[in-house]
Amino acid sequence: MCSYPIVRFSFALLVALMAVVFAVACIAGGMPEPERITGSVWMWQKTIYNNGQEAVPAEPNRYTIEFLPDGKVHVQADCNQVGGTYTLHDSRLDIELTHSTRAMCPPDSLDQVFKKDLGAAATCFFKGDFLYLDLTYDSGTMRLIR
Repeated sequence: MCSYPIVRFSFALLVALMAVVFAVACIAGGMPEPERITGSVWMWQKTIYNNGQEAVPAEPNRYTIEFLPDGKVHVQADCNQVGGTYTLHDSRLDIELTHSTRAMCPPDSLDQVFKKDLGAAATCFFKGDFLYLDLTYDSGTMRLIR
């Protein structure tokens, strides 16, 4: 007696279940879809660095980034407007800030920190309404919200 049809059915079912689990894991935890990152202005809430320090803007609405579908970014870094480009491949994110106004921000401004952290983004992922940018060398994580 041969049970190949049952084995084939069980294997096919296992493969289908694995595909569903992988898809749910990607949607829930990690791999960003380009359409989720574009179409919103993201406000910086904070950066937590691996040494335990944090950078937290007093007014998050003064620190924003908008990812455009054409690969450009528009950044508000406190009193300065910044532009540049980004590439997103799976969860790998590269942001290059190419030009900026040069207004003198107040002494307590985090404009330079914000721009430096954006330039150090290496990967991104979503959790709920939050966008997280992991920085290079596992040096920290930025948290942004729509």
